[in-house]
Parts: sequence; structure tokens; C-alpha cells
Amino acid sequence: MLVGTVEQVLAEVVERHRELYEGATIDAKLRAMIRAGAHTNLTEEDVLHILRVSRSVFFDTHVEVVSGHHTAIYLRFDSIAHFPELVRQLAGDMATWIRQTFQHHPITGLVATSSSAERLTEEIAAELRGAMPLRVTLTPYSCETGRIGTDIAVGAIKGGERFVALNDVTTRGNCVGKLGQVITDNGGLLAGMMVFARRDSGQFPLVNELIERHPFYYTTDLDMPQWEPAHCPLCRAHKPLLSWKDIPML
Repeated sequence: MLVGTVEQVLAEVVERHRELYEGATIDAKLRAMIRAGAHTNLTEEDVLHILRVSRSVFFDTHVEVVSGHHTAIYLRFDSIAHFPELVRQLAGDMATWIRQTFQHHPITGLVATSSSAERLTEEIAAELRGAMPLRVTLTPYSCETGRIGTDIAVGAIKGGERFVALNDVTTRGNCVGKLGQVITDNGGLLAGMMVFARRDSGQFPLVNELIERHPFYYTTDLDMPQWEPAHCPLCRAHKPLLSWKDIPML
């Protein structure tokens, strides 16, 4: 796709979504894709509010996500992270889960990426500072590739320390699983996992396997079907493809 064409498609996407979020149909579209997580105290209406205020969901848009899959519905967590009050709301609920889940076996800290998930992690640690002081350990994150690294500061995780892996969203389960491996590779114990949203739509079995093996918190389960490029109906319909990196804040 030519640069000019990308710019034209993005301009159309932005204009269409600004009109959508200022109109009367956005709540119905968001509500249709939201399911509350099993361990959250936030309601589906709370999640709807977070997505609506942040304008973080893009509909009817052909997007290639970090994994290489294609989707017509894309969640941009960076847009949520832009609103401190929304991050505090999510962090408060996550902190409550940590207090309840690990009250008898406190954790040492959280491992996250140095992406927008860092803001959420720091806010959770601030929320728990008085009851359960947590150490935040960050792995590298590439804004160009969306990939996370595994290098952490020497001594950030010591043998036997209990950490929770935290990412903003999970699709296939690979990234949050990789954060869990960072914990165990450095001698720590993987106590649990957390994400704001799972967006696998039941397609990728690893997510369910992780949920079965570990205490696993997610605020919401979003219905966002994805396809391998070879099986993508949007490709067959010749709908212009955008990269996740192209999607702007509205």
C-alpha cells in the first residue's frame, strides 16, 4: 500500500470513529463485544465507560496486530493509558484482586513491560503500598515491533521471590507467558498473571491453559475475532490493511 493511500485510509478511519464516538450508536457497539472477567468487581457498564471515554476501540477496520493476525476490531490500550483516572480505576480493581488472592501468601512484586502497561503497574503498586509493598520490574519493549525483551536489571528478581506477570492485553497468551518465563528464568516463582483484556475470542488455547494453571485476572473478555492472513475475509474483500502502529489516538 502506498504511503498516500495509508494516510487517506487513516484519515477516513479517524473521521468515521470521531463521528461514531460522538453519536448514539457507540454504546450498543461496545456493549455487544464486552464480557466482564471472572475476578473483577468492575461491571460491563464500567468497562463500557472506560472504552467509550478513551475512544480506544476501532470497528470495521482491517488491522494487522503484533502477532501477525488480522482483525476488524482493534483495542488500542495506549488510549486508555492516556487517562490517569481510567488507569486508577483499573489499578484499584486489580489491587483488590491481589489483596484478596495473595493475602495469605503475599507477593514480592510485578513484572511488566516498559510500555503503556508500566503506568498501570506503577498505579497498582501505589495502591498497595500500605498493605503489600510491591517491587516493579520492567522488561524492554520495542515500539517498532511490539515485541518484549527478557533482560531485566541484575538482582531484580531473587530466588524464591513471588511475582505476578502483568500485561495490558493478551491475544494468544504469548506475551504474558513470556513475562512469566522471565520470572522463573531468574529464579522467582510465578504467583499469577494479570491483563486488562483478553481478546482471543476463544480462538487460542494457550490463554485458557494459562488460566487453568495460574491465578489469572482479566478485567474484560472482548469479542475480537482474528484471522491468519491466508484466511482473512477482509483480505479477500480487498479492504486496505493497516498496521497496529498506524492506529492513532482519536
